[in-house]
Amino acid sequence: MLTMRIDRELLAAFDAVAEGRGGRSALLRNLMQQAMKQVADAPQISPRAQSAGNRVSITLTDAEAAVVDQRAAERGVDRAGWIKALVRRHVGLKGAVDDGLRNAVAPVRMQLQRIGRNLNQAMKAGNAAMMADSRLQIDRELRRIADMREDINDQVALLGDALRGDLSFWKVAD
Repeated sequence: MLTMRIDRELLAAFDAVAEGRGGRSALLRNLMQQAMKQVADAPQISPRAQSAGNRVSITLTDAEAAVVDQRAAERGVDRAGWIKALVRRHVGLKGAVDDGLRNAVAPVRMQLQRIGRNLNQAMKAGNAAMMADSRLQIDRELRRIADMREDINDQVALLGDALRGDLSFWKVAD
């Protein structure tokens, strides 16, 4: 048994196509078989051992729903996904990070790490130049590099937290 929710317009269009192809079930079965052939080489993931079976229903005002929708859109998730992550934050469970966000943030984190390594190399070179009998006055520049390196390390740590699903990512005022 498979159940899914789709809007009326999509269902009407599907029914119009299914009419000459044996009906909804036959067309859906055929589409699923075709889809499975296309992903035959994809890795197989075992079903969850324990599925979530406790449903909670809430009623929101139009204003509350608009705020929830806006916050969900900012995070790149749907309304239900954002609410689940918020609830998990409050009960102390880790929130999952959306794959789209993970794919967008991971390269930024890697680039910041590369820049941090370059700054470390610049610091080492600057310190070596100061130790030699050099008349260069680079103290101020080395302090700026050290400040930049610290800022980059902070940003790398924050991005790492977001990628690991740190719940501070979902922090909102109580």
